[in-house]
Amino acid sequence: MKDKILNNLPLKIISVVIAAVIWYVVTAVSDPIITKTFSDVPVQITNESYLAEGKKTYQVSEQYQSIAVSVRGNRSVVNGIKASDIAVTADLTQIVTMDTDPVYVPVTAVCTGASAEKGVSIHTQTTTIPIEIEDVDSAKFPISVDVGDTQPAKEYEIGEKIADPSTITVSGPESLIKKISSIVARVDVSGMSESGTVRGTLAVIDKNLDAMTETQMNFLTFETGIREIDVSIVLWRRQTGVRLEAAYTGTPAHGYQVADVTTTPEEITVAGSEEALKKLAANGNKITIPGDMINIDGQSKDTDITVNIDDLLTEEPELTITNSAETVTVHVSILPNGSKEFQLDVDNISVMNLGTNLSVSYDQTQIPVRIMASDANLKTFQTSQIKAAINLAGKGEGDYVVPVEIELPNNYELVNGDDNKTDEVTVTVHLREKTDTSAKASANAN
Repeated sequence: MKDKILNNLPLKIISVVIAAVIWYVVTAVSDPIITKTFSDVPVQITNESYLAEGKKTYQVSEQYQSIAVSVRGNRSVVNGIKASDIAVTADLTQIVTMDTDPVYVPVTAVCTGASAEKGVSIHTQTTTIPIEIEDVDSAKFPISVDVGDTQPAKEYEIGEKIADPSTITVSGPESLIKKISSIVARVDVSGMSESGTVRGTLAVIDKNLDAMTETQMNFLTFETGIREIDVSIVLWRRQTGVRLEAAYTGTPAHGYQVADVTTTPEEITVAGSEEALKKLAANGNKITIPGDMINIDGQSKDTDITVNIDDLLTEEPELTITNSAETVTVHVSILPNGSKEFQLDVDNISVMNLGTNLSVSYDQTQIPVRIMASDANLKTFQTSQIKAAINLAGKGEGDYVVPVEIELPNNYELVNGDDNKTDEVTVTVHLREKTDTSAKASANAN
């Protein structure tokens, strides 16, 4: 079989080539009739004023804004035709009847460089398209400004966004106008480092809070004539390291005192006009939480009060807080009279019975120790006088809250914030298996 295939192989190859050449010549000479179809050819609506004169307007559903067109003719002509050569129009003066809903408009197609004289015929997917005839309506809307995900330069925040004009009248089919919820000017402020004017593109938001499609927007008319407006962007400079402090009102329960008032976070970042930032700097870059927000009347234990961060600058319209946190926690330490809170470094805590294969770490650098004594003794007391230890016997790898054994000198007593009873101090420890590096270091140390 193989010998038969290979027998006279060159002659067979030449025969195939000659046959291909003959086929090409014959088809080229005969120039056969072919059909070429172009999908999604846009439909152009003409004579729109025909409806406008009667205070009417129209809408065309998206599926009929483009249709398929077939071109039939000699291959030499048809192969040279491009989609851009074809124009499909729907003439509103040719509406078949106004007594239907929707009404139907005939469509015609023409092709540049091709005609019946050249043996070319053009056929549209449909001979008419439906359009909705509606009354013209209009409404006036305020314009809001949306910067999206864009951000100015690192050192700045947007202080004001002012649309010009601030309102706009929109006209169009009644059904579309009734769907409008708001008008938004979308702008890009990426990298802006100084105040200025930028161009905003108008978007129409419907009552479902979705932006109207480009198809729907094409049937709306804006009084400005275009879908762009000017937007004034006023930038405010950022100021980091602004300290928070809190005042308070009220009096603790009898026999108790306010030992300390702290906030979490301790510092925030703000942004403001130059005038507002100068005023803040004159106050030591410090913001005070008003005392009427922190009431400790009758309290005999520590109190935490949460403050909405947006409520802190209600009297400073040209100053805003840029922290991601939405709240500030104010912690008021309340102690029995004649006592004081000291901060003990965790490095000064002795560790007993730690497994040789384990290492210990803490989630805080200091722990509070509350001590009662005479005023004279409290005044001279040093944290170095505190002997503190934790016992980790029987504890394997994991996280634990363990009591801290506190030993104080004579004439000093450990207290908590509720009453005069002695209370244990606790600390959170994290026990982990030693790494090879730490194990070797421990072995070398031994």
